[in-house]
Amino acid sequence: MRRFAIPIALLIASMILPSVPAHGQALPDKEIASRIQAYLAPFNETGNFIGTVLVARKGRILFRQSYGMANYELRVPNTNQTRYHIASVSKPFTAAAILQLQEQRRLSVSDRVSRYVPNFPNGDRITLDHLLTHMSGIPDINGLEDFDTFALSPHTVEQLVAKIAGLPLEFEPGSKASYSNSNYNLLVLVLEKVTGEKYEDYLRDHIFKPLGMHDSGHDGDASRLIPSAASGYTPAGISSFEKAPYLDWSNKTGNGSLYSTVDDLYRFDRALNTDTLLKSATRQKYFVEVEGADNWYGWYIWKRLGHLLMAAKGRSLGFAAELDRFPDDDVTIIVLSNSRGTVSQDPVAKALAAIVFGEKPAPPPLRAVTLPESALASYAGQYQFGSDFSNEKVTLTAEPGFLRMQMGDRNRPLVPLSDTDFLERYFFAPVTITKDAQGKVTGFTIRFGDRNYAARRLNSN
Repeated sequence: MRRFAIPIALLIASMILPSVPAHGQALPDKEIASRIQAYLAPFNETGNFIGTVLVARKGRILFRQSYGMANYELRVPNTNQTRYHIASVSKPFTAAAILQLQEQRRLSVSDRVSRYVPNFPNGDRITLDHLLTHMSGIPDINGLEDFDTFALSPHTVEQLVAKIAGLPLEFEPGSKASYSNSNYNLLVLVLEKVTGEKYEDYLRDHIFKPLGMHDSGHDGDASRLIPSAASGYTPAGISSFEKAPYLDWSNKTGNGSLYSTVDDLYRFDRALNTDTLLKSATRQKYFVEVEGADNWYGWYIWKRLGHLLMAAKGRSLGFAAELDRFPDDDVTIIVLSNSRGTVSQDPVAKALAAIVFGEKPAPPPLRAVTLPESALASYAGQYQFGSDFSNEKVTLTAEPGFLRMQMGDRNRPLVPLSDTDFLERYFFAPVTITKDAQGKVTGFTIRFGDRNYAARRLNSN
C-alpha cells in the first residue's frame, strides 16, 4: 500500500460538533466518546464509512463501535468481533518477527540477503535492513503489469520471490527509500529459512498466542473458512457499495496477508509498550523518526498535531486499515474498514486524533445535492491531466444522480455537493468543475494532499 495523505477542504458544513474548550485542552473520556460519536454519525448516515473504530487513552478504551455491513448480500452487520483483512498493517508484524530473531541472535538486520537466499540476484548488495526500510531498490510486485492476473491464483513464498528475482533494481540499495511490497515477500522467505517454520505458524506461536490475539491470522489458503470475516467492498454511486475484485491473499504473504480485529490490534499495541514482544532496547533503536524515511520497520513515524505518531496503514482490494500509536501520549486509534476507499484513514483517523487532543476537526463534505440530468450530462466527456499527473486521460460519465470518473480500468464515483463541486468517494478528494467566462466547461481540478491537479477538457457535447 502506498501512503496518501488527503486532507479534505471544508466544502459544506454538514454537521456541527459541540463547542471545544481552550485550544488543545484535554477532554474527559466521556466527552471524547461523545464527540467521536457525533463526528462519525454523518459518515454512517451517508454510507461513507463501514467498519469498526477503537480509540483508547492510557490503557482505557474510550470508544469502540461498528458501522455498516460485514456482508451486504446476507445483511450481516459489522460488529466489534468482525475480522478484517488489514492489508499493509501486516508489515509491522513481519518486521517484529525479524527483530525477534535478531534478539535471539539467529540473524542480524545487517546480514546480506545472499546469506539466506543464495541465488537471489543482487542479494550480496541488499541487507535485511534495506528490506525492512524499503531501501532495497527491488521493484514493487504490486506494480507489475500482470500482477492483477497473477494474484488471482495462489502462490507460495518461493514463487512470489521468483516473480521479483529477475527484475532490475530501480536504484542502488541503501541510496534512497521507495515503498515496495516485494521487500516483505522476501523477508518472509528469510524468516522461513532461518526458523524452519511457515510464516503463519511462526506468527501464531510467537506473536498471536503470546499476546492473546486469538482472532488474528494469515489468510494463505483461500479454501479455509475464517469465522466472522468481513467481505470486501468498493464505493459505488452516491452511498452504496459493490463487491471488490477477487484477490488470493497468499500473494500478499508478509506484506498484507493478515486479518485481525480492533481488540486484537489493541493487544498488539499494548504489547509494544512492554518487553513482551520486543525488548525495550530494540524498540528504542528501530521505532524512531528518521528524516527522509518512508515506511520504517513497518511504520510511518512522524508528528501529527504536534504529537509523535507511529502509524501503520493498509489498503488493498476491499479493505483499508489504520493503527495509529501516539507513544508519548499513550493514545491509540484503530480504524478497520471493509471498503477500500481511504475515508477510514483520512479524514477519519486524523479527525479522531484531533478530537482526542482537544482540537476541532473540520466537518467533512458529505451531503449530496440533486443536480438536473442535463447539468451532469454537460460535464460528461474526456479530460487530460498535465505532466504533474502523468498526462493521464480520464472520462467523466453522467450517471443517475452522480458522475463516474474512469481512469484506465479504475472507476470512481463523484458525488455532487453543489453545481460544480463534487466528492470523489474513493480517495475522499474534492473535485471542482472549471468553466470559462461564457460558462463553458473547460476542465476540472482534483485535490490530493496539499496539491490541486488540473485536467483540461478534450471534447465537448
